[in-house]
Amino acid sequence: MTASGRNHFLQRWLAAVLVLLISFWPAAPVQAWSWGGDQTSSKARGHHIVDASAPTGRLQEVSPPGAVQQLQQALNHYQPRLTLISPRDGSLLKTRRTSIELQIEDWPLTEDPQLGLGAHVALQIDDQPPLRFSQASQGRLTVDLPDLSPGSHRFSAYAAMPWGEAVKSPGASLQWRLDLLQELIGTQPDQDAPWLAVVSPAELGRGEPLLIDWLIWNAPLQNLREGDGRWRLRISVNGDSFLVDRQDALWLKGAGNGGVQMELLDGMGDPITPVFNNQFRSQDSLSGERPIWMQSKLSDQQIARLLGEAVPEPTPPAKPAGAVTTEQPFQLEQSDDPEPQPATPTPAEDTTSTPDPQSMEVDKDPIQLESQPAPARDEAPEPPDPSKARPSENDPAKTPSDRQPQAIASPPTPPEGANTNAPTSSLGGSARELLNANGTQR
Repeated sequence: MTASGRNHFLQRWLAAVLVLLISFWPAAPVQAWSWGGDQTSSKARGHHIVDASAPTGRLQEVSPPGAVQQLQQALNHYQPRLTLISPRDGSLLKTRRTSIELQIEDWPLTEDPQLGLGAHVALQIDDQPPLRFSQASQGRLTVDLPDLSPGSHRFSAYAAMPWGEAVKSPGASLQWRLDLLQELIGTQPDQDAPWLAVVSPAELGRGEPLLIDWLIWNAPLQNLREGDGRWRLRISVNGDSFLVDRQDALWLKGAGNGGVQMELLDGMGDPITPVFNNQFRSQDSLSGERPIWMQSKLSDQQIARLLGEAVPEPTPPAKPAGAVTTEQPFQLEQSDDPEPQPATPTPAEDTTSTPDPQSMEVDKDPIQLESQPAPARDEAPEPPDPSKARPSENDPAKTPSDRQPQAIASPPTPPEGANTNAPTSSLGGSARELLNANGTQR
């Protein structure tokens, strides 16, 4: 074989080997980074996804206060849902002064005069602090917006706990955009671009622990398998930073005063450029009484008041055995009918009244007076005793009130010459027939 033939055969053989290598060589994994990552350096950093980290330095993650845990448990059975009624998303407004209307379902809006704000709805405009609302009319919340600057504005609304934390369940939050007079391109995130809403630190707290909470709109799902990190949130508190990869609220101790910065990053730690993804909130030391939800425990009455529910009656303490009761005796229920009045005794029945001397007739027969029936008594009369039939007026056994008035008859005038020393009688009636005119017995 000539030299040219050998070279031609070698070239064909090398080409066949190259084809085989290209066909069967395993393809290198292609990492697709969303949200505008640097594709020129993605090959070099394809396996350098930054991991989430816990708070470090002076910061320490702690459990929520006991009262917060009680209220969370009481609110777990609610499924809040918010709906934008007007104006519609993307509307062009013609005037600075406008209002929005939201439909709120299955969320107990309330505010107690003594305990403070309960469950409520928060509204955020662009990157401003949230506005909070605790009243609605038949499930409709109408909000008069403050003066808006001309251009495009981003809105977000969410159901909030009494301490300001956003409810993360589906349907509990929504976001939309409105343009005043004219749309300004580049001042708002794109329709599908991710953007950050800082929920806290809220102005509701006093001291520690400090609530850290946020919402990331249009954030893709991640952590479904190992190494698929799509976004990270860097939180910096007074110089101490850490990374999180989940939308769960945090309670921090050791934050002190100063400020909180939140930055939305991609999976490799690079900033995501759309608007609102790098925000700072100052954490001022607020004076005044600590909120009720920062206590270690709430009573059933306090929980009901913060949820706008009927306040249960307090349970009376158990009485120890042998304790002296101070309860009032049992009383009959009063009737609306008037009480019967006791009957006024008639003159014949009134045995205690003093007889009127002018009403006594002196010419009546005393025997007939004594034969009149005795006044009625409450007790049954005893049988008459002959020895006590005519008691003396001086009898000490009878009181003046028990004595019956008797008429005294004037004795007849004796005739002239009659013996005035003869015994006389005061008998009258049929007893006179047994006596002579001089008083002697016939």
